[in-house]
Amino acid sequence: MWKTLYQQPGGDLAINTWGVMVTLAFAAAAFVVHHRTKKVGINPDWMVWLYVIAIVAGLAGARLLHFTMATPKEFFADPMIFFRIWQGGFALLGGVILAGIGGCIYAVARGINVWKMCDAVMPAVLLGVSIGRMGCFFAGCCHGSLHALPDNAIALFPDSFASGTNGGQLWLVPGPPFLLEMTNNGVGKNHVIVMATQLYETMVTLGIFLSMSWLWRRRMFDGQVFGTTLMLYGIWRPFNETLRGDDVRGTDWFGHFTTSQVMSVPVFLLGLIILLVKFRSGVKPETPFEPSQDELVSGSAPKF
Repeated sequence: MWKTLYQQPGGDLAINTWGVMVTLAFAAAAFVVHHRTKKVGINPDWMVWLYVIAIVAGLAGARLLHFTMATPKEFFADPMIFFRIWQGGFALLGGVILAGIGGCIYAVARGINVWKMCDAVMPAVLLGVSIGRMGCFFAGCCHGSLHALPDNAIALFPDSFASGTNGGQLWLVPGPPFLLEMTNNGVGKNHVIVMATQLYETMVTLGIFLSMSWLWRRRMFDGQVFGTTLMLYGIWRPFNETLRGDDVRGTDWFGHFTTSQVMSVPVFLLGLIILLVKFRSGVKPETPFEPSQDELVSGSAPKF
């Protein structure tokens, strides 16, 4: 619902809410990373290229995983579909994985402590996911399965918005499934009541971000936050997938399991391996980064 944030009167210019929320997701994640890397002695100026790599590799990885896992026959028959952004979709974990690989390669090449960087970055990624899923909610994609409307459901939007072309309705339910939605002009199912799985993910990933932010200040070894975040999301995502009801999400290679359910297994195992390997390593000394006087004068370092 509210798929279009702005439509030029009598023109073709339109600003989609999904795009705005994804932009805000990247910005919020970058803000957190910029602040936290300074705390562990990493020059935040070096993170600028990390953001570029994360955006490019993230979008490419999400696109590639979607096509190779969800619709491989169509993709291999016409690989150029990869560049037609109006066709197909994105698989979140593909973006996170490829962006993570690219970011770690950059960190090694730049001489950045990879474990400290990953501990600072990974919770911020979940903050980005939390905001980005709000974009999915507004667009009407990534929704849940069909569900009957209980008698005790409480409508949260006025009837004028619920009946509008660009509108819809969100209901609060005292018990499971807690939130139901209906979209009038989204990219998924319209004019039917479904579970609001996008908002489930928004709340859970925000909770992981906050809890891992708490742990980041109290971590006992480098890599602890990184590994724990991977494990938590690897547990949560397959569960949320069982509630989803959008169409193109299965795989041709793994039967009825979805792309995200399949990929959550290695994500969880990677997190577990990191914790097992690193738990005795401790936290290496950290000196908060302070720009030199020359950098302050030249303006080459952030002044906040």
